[in-house]
Amino acid sequence: MEYISTRGGTRAVDFEGALFSGYAPDGGLFMPQNIPSLDRDTLWRWSSLCYRGLVKELCSLFIPADLVPRNTLSGTSGDTGSSAIESVRGQKNMDIFVLLPKGLCTQIQELQMTTVIEDNVHVFAAHGNSDEIDEPIKELFADDDFARKYNLMSLNSVNWSRIMVQIAHFFYAYFQCAPSLDTTPLPVVEIVVPTGGGGNITAGCIAQKMGLPIRVVAVVNSNDIIHRTVQHGDFSVAESMKATLASAMDIQEPYNVERILWLLSGSDSSLIKTLMARFSASKRLKLPEDLHRKLSETLRSCSASDEDIVGAMRRCWEENQYLLCPHSAVAAHYHYSQPDSIPRCCLAPASAAKFQDAVLQAGLVPQIPPEITALTTMETRSTPLERGQDWAQVLRGRIGAVAQRWEAEGGSQFAPLGQWRIRGQVVTQT
Repeated sequence: MEYISTRGGTRAVDFEGALFSGYAPDGGLFMPQNIPSLDRDTLWRWSSLCYRGLVKELCSLFIPADLVPRNTLSGTSGDTGSSAIESVRGQKNMDIFVLLPKGLCTQIQELQMTTVIEDNVHVFAAHGNSDEIDEPIKELFADDDFARKYNLMSLNSVNWSRIMVQIAHFFYAYFQCAPSLDTTPLPVVEIVVPTGGGGNITAGCIAQKMGLPIRVVAVVNSNDIIHRTVQHGDFSVAESMKATLASAMDIQEPYNVERILWLLSGSDSSLIKTLMARFSASKRLKLPEDLHRKLSETLRSCSASDEDIVGAMRRCWEENQYLLCPHSAVAAHYHYSQPDSIPRCCLAPASAAKFQDAVLQAGLVPQIPPEITALTTMETRSTPLERGQDWAQVLRGRIGAVAQRWEAEGGSQFAPLGQWRIRGQVVTQT
């Protein structure tokens, strides 16, 4: 399997090339050159697998067999920044650089990152929103020489590997919710996805294309660019970002929409390059009629206000004694608004323990584990990124300084990729 840029200006790379990267050098995003198509027998066989087994089978379609770990692959939960930090903290061969939007995460989310005092963890608290902190990351990956020199990779959904693993969520959800696999045609299951940057709905669209009979619903908060795009073909940034209870979804430039449009255009990189250039110049884009039609046939969408969010949190507690986080409640809001009884799964991305203010606004009592409470008394460390600074240049300086430290300690910056011991640096955002 080779991977190509959605904009067609970069040579094809193998899985390792896509994994140890972020944005493609032409500004696009890597996608597999071919999407495997699965038959009914494969779906039947996979339906009996545990989650880990399902992930391994699915990944083997996109990764050479000798690179698929056969006994340790598992999914992560929680926010990207803190999850990424946990995966590499204390590792000798990897440094991680995390950008968080200062004041736009909850206190607990921020503490989960800033209380990790490890030499290889570098947290930057940026005075900007999620879209703004993506810009310096994009700039660093666009500098191919710099990215290669320092072995940069991304752990958010810019990276194809995260999309790939998320595809398994849709297969697993389908097998859990489908009433039977003995009918013809196979039953349809609706999967409702809280949506910010669009990575998870990209995975759902790929699962559809592979032959999984699902209906994907993208549900957003008041920052509703994806909803407007699905409903009206209007991929345009609003006048201002709205701070909502579902803060991780406060995004106005969902970069993975580019992947979805590429997929639905028949892999037309020339068209996608033109459309993304138009959007980049004006932050406004009206989709071509045919492309919008395909998008609206592939996805359903809904927007949930803060009032809708707390209402769904309250109803879920009253009916199930289960505390939803505000992002999960966005999906539950859609479910509660639907009159039909189609089999449906709502994806729940985070714990309510991180969002105490939202729980209180819903009139509920937060359930706070001791390890979360302990965060408030721990030492914190982060580097501020002030408005007016060149954030990309600050990152370049820190990455270069870390590389010099490696060399001073006698370490080798490079190792064969196939040995999975690359001396590298992860740049991501929460």
